Formats: sequence, structure tokens, C-alpha cells
Amino acid sequence: MSPDSSLLRRIIRGSALYDLVVTLPFATPWTAEVALSLMRQTHEALSLGGEAMPLFTAMHLFFVSLFGVLAVLWAAVRVIQPTAFHGAVDTVGRAVVATWMVLALSQGATQVLIAFLVMELAGMFAQGGLLLAARKVREGVPATTR
Repeated sequence: MSPDSSLLRRIIRGSALYDLVVTLPFATPWTAEVALSLMRQTHEALSLGGEAMPLFTAMHLFFVSLFGVLAVLWAAVRVIQPTAFHGAVDTVGRAVVATWMVLALSQGATQVLIAFLVMELAGMFAQGGLLLAARKVREGVPATTR
């Protein structure tokens, strides 16, 4: 894993813990409703641009909770096994999620998403940068060319 595999594992585990904290409230319909309400209240309290969070129906909450459970499980895997492979998969996932956030923002979604976007990009660059450095070391690229 190197250059500093313990640092890479800590970054992967840290981003997984962040994901766990952020997505756990979305893992049940009841807690998802509260989390979405808090996002709506934040949008209104800060007079943010974009469209406020709408009220969700039972079907919306089902899908939010379904994806919340999957995100929590993925985070748990990375907390327990913070491998370079899991970090690489997560880095790609963060790039995709960040892309969808930018798309949603460009289509008028609440600017509450900007806070989530910043964290997605931070995790993507932290993990991705360390993974690329580890790959260069593994391939024997001299330190002076890095």
C-alpha cells in the first residue's frame, strides 16, 4: 500500500466514518424524515439559493432509506477493512456523487448541497492523491519525478 500505508488506511477509515455519520440518519424512514426536515430548515434559515427541500412521500422515504442503508453498509466495510482497493472504489464513487451534486445544483437544487459537495471533493482528493502516490511508489517511479 505505501508510501505511508498507515496514513492511507487512516484517510480511508476517516472518510468512511464521515460517511457513516452523514448517512446513518438516512437509513430509516423516520430518521430520514428528520434529516430532510433539518436540511429544509437550514435552507430557509440561511435564505440559501435554489429550491428548498420538498416534503417527501412514503415512496420517496423508501428510496432515501434504501440508499441510506447501502451507504451505511459501504461505510462499515471501509471502517472495518480500509484497504487500498476499497479506497479506490470509494474515490470513484465520490467523483460520481460529486458530479451528480454539481448537476443538481446547476438545475436549481438547494445550496445546502454545497457543504456535502465540499466534503465529497475533499475525500476524493485526499484518498485519490494518496492512492496515486502509492501506485507510483509500487511501480518504482523515482521520488524526484513525483
